[in-house]
Amino acid sequence: MGQIELNPYKLKNGQEVQVRTARIEDAFKILEFNKEIISNSPYLLTTEEEFQLTVEQQKDFIKKIVNDEGKLAIVAEYRGDIVGFLDFHNGNKKRIKHQGNFGMSVSASFRGKGIGKALLIGLLNWAKMNPFIEKVSLEVFASNTNAIFLYEKVGFIVEGQKQEAIKDDLGRYFDLILMAYFTR
Repeated sequence: MGQIELNPYKLKNGQEVQVRTARIEDAFKILEFNKEIISNSPYLLTTEEEFQLTVEQQKDFIKKIVNDEGKLAIVAEYRGDIVGFLDFHNGNKKRIKHQGNFGMSVSASFRGKGIGKALLIGLLNWAKMNPFIEKVSLEVFASNTNAIFLYEKVGFIVEGQKQEAIKDDLGRYFDLILMAYFTR
């Protein structure tokens, strides 16, 4: 099952957050968190117009992840609020089941305080203990240097670059950096 133990994590400023497996009862809070993130981050693929999940769909999404040993959804919680979210999905075919991709978001007011690192540590510890997962991959905007620095700091390596992979509403193109972490 895609679950981690509850991990209290002390941030750089001394505040403590709980990093834990997302639960079905978190669905509404995760939806609200995602709406806030999508409206405030230039580094996400989903636009506000495209984000149409209902609470029931979010509950189903969490249920499927929690009940699948190759998937993980974790939250960072501060005083009852979701301030970070990460979801990992391994391949659904036999030959790619050993690897997967993740996405991660942190509330604007909590960025740079250690929440991203706490979520990544939760993911990587889980992946190392998972008998199936050998490779954790991600794609990140080449211009998101803070995220790239964090990923490298916890052990990810650059595997390549997709040129002009993203095109925004103004017709501007952005490159994506491909990164990976090997658990073995």
